[in-house]
Amino acid sequence: MKWRAGPIVVASVALSCLAMAAHAAAPVAEIAGAPGVSQGVVKTSPQPAATSASTQTYYLLQSLRDELRVLRGMVEEQGNTIRLLKQRQVDDYLDLDRRLGGLTAGAVSAQGALPAGSSATNSPASSTAMAVAKPANDAEKAAYEKAYGVLKAGQMAAAKQAFIAYLGKYPRGRYAANGHYWLGEIYMLDNQLQEASEAFAVVVAQYPAHRKMLDASFKLGKVYHLQGKNEKAKALLGKVAATKGSAGKLAGDYLKANF
Repeated sequence: MKWRAGPIVVASVALSCLAMAAHAAAPVAEIAGAPGVSQGVVKTSPQPAATSASTQTYYLLQSLRDELRVLRGMVEEQGNTIRLLKQRQVDDYLDLDRRLGGLTAGAVSAQGALPAGSSATNSPASSTAMAVAKPANDAEKAAYEKAYGVLKAGQMAAAKQAFIAYLGKYPRGRYAANGHYWLGEIYMLDNQLQEASEAFAVVVAQYPAHRKMLDASFKLGKVYHLQGKNEKAKALLGKVAATKGSAGKLAGDYLKANF
């Protein structure tokens, strides 16, 4: 006797199949949320993550640009400050040199004046000597004043070449000590410490009685310190600090600040 499935059995099987299909079609996100199920099977849209990363990158770049802009402004401001300080230093020395030069010129003129009617003034030999010496002195003075004027105008490169030219033509001239001193100042401003030390050393060694000698000694001691030659710097600055005047005060202040 063969068994035949009745309508109720067929309906029951159909309902079971539908339930299984519905369970198999459950959302992947819900399955992924179940304990023990690997998260790698979850398929989500990549668009929100990409958008978030792009936004973060944009704001990061904007922040970096702002910081770079601020840093550039600080560098420019510091550069301007350094240039102003260098120019002010040169102006101060030029002003001091001009005032001291006026005092020295006045003293020389007073000492060199001769009484009226003296034989030295009226002698042909002295007149000839003055006529011969005057053009040479004028040429040397013009060469020095040209270099000095360029320095006063703040044209450091041109002033350096002008002083080198003057010293090349008049190595033992009346203004040679001044020329070496101002060359040392220019080299120091350009951070050419070896050249600066050589220029200041010429004034100290070859012109011990010159009015620039103490200033050159102070600057030479300062250059030694910048070069790391602390013992030589301290010894030289101590000698200058023991003297009276502006150079002695500057040397004493520098010793207190750096040693």
